[in-house]
Amino acid sequence: MAKQIIKMITEGEMPIGARFPSELAMAQQYGVSRSTVRSALSIVEDLGLVSRKRRAGTVVIAHQTEQRYTRTINSLDDLIEYAHQTERQVMNVVSVIADEQLAAVLDCKPGQKWLHVPMFRTEKNAERTPVCWTDAYIRSEIGEQVIDSIQDGSGLLCHVIEEVTGTSLWSLRQEVAAVLISDSIAQWLQVKSTEPGLQITKHYLDYARQVFLITVSVYPPDGYKFRSWLHRTIVNRSSEV
Repeated sequence: MAKQIIKMITEGEMPIGARFPSELAMAQQYGVSRSTVRSALSIVEDLGLVSRKRRAGTVVIAHQTEQRYTRTINSLDDLIEYAHQTERQVMNVVSVIADEQLAAVLDCKPGQKWLHVPMFRTEKNAERTPVCWTDAYIRSEIGEQVIDSIQDGSGLLCHVIEEVTGTSLWSLRQEVAAVLISDSIAQWLQVKSTEPGLQITKHYLDYARQVFLITVSVYPPDGYKFRSWLHRTIVNRSSEV
């Protein structure tokens, strides 16, 4: 959906100053949920094409996207929508057994078998702007079933797994760390080696609470910002004695 909106704006179908309908109206128009509309508009806002304010609504403010933007991901819907706006290039698919070093990175037991899928992800623009380098690890028994279905494209790898095996994503655990970008990854991200980067490790859990996919992604410096909000729990002090 975000792709459709971006195309309408960048091709001049919606002039600067044009106002979008409400989220509810757009959800009915496109036949999607309000959360999908909200995620799509968030992406378009992060690209610098629209301004979104309460009461003022969503207004077109530019016809050209910004080179870099802040991506706000607050839900799995946001992550899914974001993945559809990027393109993955699969480098290889190979079976591996986790040694102590890899097990420490993946937070798994040494000796565990995985299907290793290194990938390069870019934005869907003419420049193919680098987004990140990802090393994906699929649980061995699942990897054997999907190995012939893994290919270049957009979207999340977990969707390929679900389509082939029926294994569905229940929850996602992610960890963020600062790292030095290695020589082999730096050339893909178009940065100098040993520059600092952002590493995000995601553990995908199925409905049996089992990890079936792990991704370790490295982002270029100043390329992306991942923001989270922490709120204080409100305590009803009037009930305290």
